[in-house]
Amino acid sequence: MNNLFATRRQRHFMMLLKYWRLVFNDHFVIALFFLFGALAYGYGQWLPTLGPHLWWSRWLLVIWFVAIAQFGLLATLLKRPDPVFLLPQVTAMEAYLKRAFAYSLLLGELITIAGTFVALPFAMTTEKLSTVDIVLIFLTAMVSKDDWLFTARKSISMRWARFQWRTRAEYWVNPALAALATWLVNPTVGLIVAIVVDLAMRLVYRDLIVDWRAAVKMEEDRMYSVYRFFNLFTDVPSVQGNVKRRKWATSLIKWLTVGKHPWSYIYARGFVRNTEISGIVSRLTVLGMVLTFLIPVHWLNTVMALLFIYLIATQLMPLFDQYDGNVFTHLYPVTQSERVADFQNLLARVTLIEAGLIVIASIGLRVDWEQFLINLVLAGIEVAFLTHFYFKLRMKN
Repeated sequence: MNNLFATRRQRHFMMLLKYWRLVFNDHFVIALFFLFGALAYGYGQWLPTLGPHLWWSRWLLVIWFVAIAQFGLLATLLKRPDPVFLLPQVTAMEAYLKRAFAYSLLLGELITIAGTFVALPFAMTTEKLSTVDIVLIFLTAMVSKDDWLFTARKSISMRWARFQWRTRAEYWVNPALAALATWLVNPTVGLIVAIVVDLAMRLVYRDLIVDWRAAVKMEEDRMYSVYRFFNLFTDVPSVQGNVKRRKWATSLIKWLTVGKHPWSYIYARGFVRNTEISGIVSRLTVLGMVLTFLIPVHWLNTVMALLFIYLIATQLMPLFDQYDGNVFTHLYPVTQSERVADFQNLLARVTLIEAGLIVIASIGLRVDWEQFLINLVLAGIEVAFLTHFYFKLRMKN
């Protein structure tokens, strides 16, 4: 069973690596770099404005530590045929599930430690914490994560699988008890409560013989959530979409189309229906809006706005060559220059919309109209440059 889990874990890593290469491309890595940099900078600027012993700070810390306990699911790597082929090994499955629990605990604890590090500057700003208190807070969060994963483990056992309502409550109540004791009493009491809850769970819930249906369903649900994330960036065969007509998309296609221009209609329809291109354009737009809204530094705000407009335009440009492999599109009585002009029209309209949204978001919390006007002028110049010069230069290359 140990060899079986090791083999499946290796195959699981190879599958994830295949999708990670598609998700974390150059443009997305640059966007993440600026996103986390901007969030860290804004976080650092926000902390000095806080005072000690705010009435809401402890409650915010309780919510945060309960939330981070929910990240990092139990990964059993079980498959649908397992109940048939592994049923004679039902007693030996305990060793397999122990390996799965240890693997999930390692990843879950790493997430918990990272989340605790994020909250620590805020906690040290609003509360008086000693070195011992900080160590106890980390230990409490880690014990709560161990308890959370054990709750997930008992939820796929024969005896307790039918009490899913109890499991869903324990996912939130158990870490909440430890977090409340930590921040409303003191970290020492919080660690004691976390240990007591963890030990009580292990004493109460015994006879954890695997329920095959519950275990396979939980793993399928976990992998479906992973595939849905990957599907935001590339097509995943395991995630099947539903075909549904959306009237607002028809109106959008008409607005993007120039009358009596066949290539204009093809490009507009291809942009709206191609979820890979339109999806990444919309996500970059939202990400750019969030960043420019949060960044208070003028020059960095402008650089971020211009960078995301460039990223959006470059993600849209590959649509021009999408139909070159279709021989029927070359039979249209349309010249190459008309085709280029139709795509430039689409590129200009889409980029203008996205640039306008990012520029509006750059006003920020302080409603800086000067920043808005600077970004508006520079964004207009950049859109004109990308549409009329950079696109043609890219086509020649």
